[in-house]
Amino acid sequence: NRVVVEYIIQPQKPETLDVLAVIDTSCSMNDNFEQLSLGLEILKTDILEITDDFRISFINSSLSGDYYVGPFDENSTLVDLILAPYLLSSDGFETGYESLYKFTSTEEAEVALRPHADKMFIFISDEEEQSPFEVRIFKDWLDAYTDGIDHDVITISITERSTCAYSSVDVGYRYNELANYYGKSYIDICGDWSTALVDSSFLVNLQDFINLKHVPLVETIVLTRNSQEETQWYYLAETNTIYFDFEPQEGDVIAVGYNTLENNEDSG
Repeated sequence: NRVVVEYIIQPQKPETLDVLAVIDTSCSMNDNFEQLSLGLEILKTDILEITDDFRISFINSSLSGDYYVGPFDENSTLVDLILAPYLLSSDGFETGYESLYKFTSTEEAEVALRPHADKMFIFISDEEEQSPFEVRIFKDWLDAYTDGIDHDVITISITERSTCAYSSVDVGYRYNELANYYGKSYIDICGDWSTALVDSSFLVNLQDFINLKHVPLVETIVLTRNSQEETQWYYLAETNTIYFDFEPQEGDVIAVGYNTLENNEDSG
């Protein structure tokens, strides 16, 4: 058996927050723009309970044409948010990760992504992400880019159990891979996900689960909260996730130790 220890540190509520939505603006996406805007309006309401120093911006997934709209803040209306995606140029490329990477070097990014502000990145597309590099490489870059601040990622795409008709090549496996790094899964673009922008972000809600990197021997799991053993939790094998039955607090250090039969090669 191999012993594994994983942990999370519950974030402090951000004093400043920048939200950037990276949107596939191909023709098939038009029906999703209003739902995105409604979701961002709900998110804005929750953010206002934390801070009034926030910005919401939009870019398209190819960084071509009119690729940027924003920023929007507490004074912006729902109409402003609904119109915003339609002001972006249509693009035929679904390179959302590459688009964000290139955007951070533009003049607009100096306004949309302030160096001191925590970040929430939202990716939305009805096709697979197609940037020319591995998701792990992008995640490593994103960690370096946000060094010293908190950041979260939400991905909305076609899932394997999508409620809409789809081709297997359109499933957002790469979006799901990125979401997994943040202890979550991709959100089905064909479902009602307007409230999911709030529910799935640990920047506005404390994290009430740990998505394990390896399959545990369940009887060996030990969970501690600030170095004290905590027994109010349960494990679901279907998602390989431990869920908390206690209310976490800001700054809590929650660790999980367990044995696994996986070796290094098995776990990648």
